[in-house]
Amino acid sequence: MILKTQSVLLSLGLAALLAGCGHPSSSTKQDHGMANGKMESMLHSRSDSPVHTIAMPHDEPVFPPGSGRDEFVTACVVCHSPRYVTMQPRFSRTTWLSEVKKMKDVYGAHISDDQVLKITDYLVSINGKSGTGQGPKGTYGE
Repeated sequence: MILKTQSVLLSLGLAALLAGCGHPSSSTKQDHGMANGKMESMLHSRSDSPVHTIAMPHDEPVFPPGSGRDEFVTACVVCHSPRYVTMQPRFSRTTWLSEVKKMKDVYGAHISDDQVLKITDYLVSINGKSGTGQGPKGTYGE
């Protein structure tokens, strides 16, 4: 008897859920503070459909050419987004070297010892700290 009651309740709940799907909500449309996004209706046949898509601007950083760039892109962007790498502070060569070694030794990044040095050189060239505490001229982010 309990099993039959549970089945009936489950069936009624599922029927109510299915009956409510696909109907526009009664809430009013609001501007959700999209500064650069563009809203487009995905269902052109129904203008009252609540289903929309947002086309956000795509702005991936472009890494300048240089020695070690290929090793960097191949090894680092597998786990890190390009944006994450460019968000890092300007580190000294010693700090960048320790970070790259940590990725290899602690986190198991597939990087050879030769690639560690090439990647470090590249990171210093695009986001390194010089002796004055400022990044070298002509690096990424200026």
